[in-house]
Amino acid sequence: MQISDIKTVGVVGGGTMGFGIAINFALWGYPTIISDLSPEILARSRAHIAKAMELFVEGDLISQQRADETMNRITTTTDLALLAVQSDFVTEAIIERAEDKRALFTRLDALCPPHTIFASNTSRLVLSDIGAGIERQDKLMLTHYFAPPHIVPGVEVAKGPGTTDETFEITCDLMTCARKIPIRLHKELPGYLLNRIQGAMAREASRLWSEGMATAEDIELGIISTFGFRMPHEGPFMHYDLAGIWKWPEDVRNPSAIEDEKLRTQMLTGRPWFVDPAAFDEAVERRDRAYIRRLKALYWKDDA
Repeated sequence: MQISDIKTVGVVGGGTMGFGIAINFALWGYPTIISDLSPEILARSRAHIAKAMELFVEGDLISQQRADETMNRITTTTDLALLAVQSDFVTEAIIERAEDKRALFTRLDALCPPHTIFASNTSRLVLSDIGAGIERQDKLMLTHYFAPPHIVPGVEVAKGPGTTDETFEITCDLMTCARKIPIRLHKELPGYLLNRIQGAMAREASRLWSEGMATAEDIELGIISTFGFRMPHEGPFMHYDLAGIWKWPEDVRNPSAIEDEKLRTQMLTGRPWFVDPAAFDEAVERRDRAYIRRLKALYWKDDA
């Protein structure tokens, strides 16, 4: 199977995540079918899609003609079998209940053509559980979107226990075709990668609020105006590089306090993760230019 073999995409579940996932594919030329339990749910999905298209046009992201074409590529049905027989790639975005997802995958396995790839948008369950009963283990994927899924670019992509490299690569290519950024994961864990990182921050913020360190308002303000301000340009590894921590003396970096051997070995090298040491000053200047543009756009826009 090749990426060109994916002609039609199915999305099972038209709720909070499903309607946005459908927009991604329809916007970039894929006929897309949404299935859900009732006409009322599907009517709400279409209303949400129409509102999203209105905002895209208002924000000069797309033209009205493009919005109309996107809407026309999306069809809805309460008949799962109708979706199944037409879809080359199916994403489930139903309730986060393991037994419901297992039952859905079992039905899809029986209804879909043999080549169809199945993907789950689960944020906390694992494919080895919810996909355990299906025959096509080689075509089982995770594509975890982040709300709102039609706007946030990144999508986590991970294999199930039996997923082939071919299926994984086709899925990553499909995300790219839909102008998403595939974040390639090497293993499955409950919460996968980014929800675990996000959850760690949320837990610490909640603990510090509970202990009276700061108000909820100031915690939010602090996150948004400091590392939230930086994060469009850099994550923790690039920040390590650009802050020059890799140049600090070994005792100041204090790798001996790091329990994880693999990370301690990396820290002991005294090398950056990404930045060329010979071009460090240039990398810092590029960062500063990006920061200045963001400062002007977000905080100094009335002072120009």
